Amino acid sequence: MKILSNVLSIVILTLFCQLNLIAQEDSLHKQIWQSIGGQEKWDSLQYLAFSAKGNNISDQLANEERKFLFNRTTGACRFDGYTGTDQVTYLFNFKNPGGDKLFIGGNLSTDEAELKKSIKSQLFLDFNLLLLPTLIGQKNVQLKNQKESFSAGQKLTISNILSSTPIFGTKIAGLLYIDQNTGEIARYEYTDKGEKITYEVSNYKEIGDGIRLPSLFNCTTNEQRSCIFSSISSFVQVEQKKFTEL
Repeated sequence: MKILSNVLSIVILTLFCQLNLIAQEDSLHKQIWQSIGGQEKWDSLQYLAFSAKGNNISDQLANEERKFLFNRTTGACRFDGYTGTDQVTYLFNFKNPGGDKLFIGGNLSTDEAELKKSIKSQLFLDFNLLLLPTLIGQKNVQLKNQKESFSAGQKLTISNILSSTPIFGTKIAGLLYIDQNTGEIARYEYTDKGEKITYEVSNYKEIGDGIRLPSLFNCTTNEQRSCIFSSISSFVQVEQKKFTEL
């Protein structure tokens, strides 16, 4: 009887710990969603536009401000930026290949595969920063091993963020530091090809309909990886020719 009692105690304790971890994760999810306006508002957003500079993925793209406009539902996307001194507009779909158009200096180009690849990769790199608070809504993403920390007067929750499959072309595996007062992500750490990347995340901006997203990612380990999103806007409607015409 004593052995059975001990086994039952272990089972009950294990279940209690698992339920407690689930409750912690659920609470952190809710806190992060509330910090950006709520998951329901985010899920209803259709069009998003942003301008960004820094954290360039390829020398195919000039170190100038780049602009993306995209439809979250269909994947239709428009890029405006530069390669060298030439202005570039690339119309493509990041969910479905084919039917894309690339304009360089106002002229339609039928080549430049590397430039197209660089633009798509840059979009995904920008997504993984700008949309970081929303990635917790992905089914394949988990927040685990939470603990508390105090830093510069901030009370933070530190949590592992891990995706079982790639998101925007990359598996996520890192640490999130969440401000317990606001629910905002204050720091993001991960390793990329052996390089430790640490971002100080700040300057949340309202982009419309009460939705807020972080706009400043200051990389303390590599200045070239820093990125600023100078403008971020959401739209209910967009002229469809924006995705088909120069």
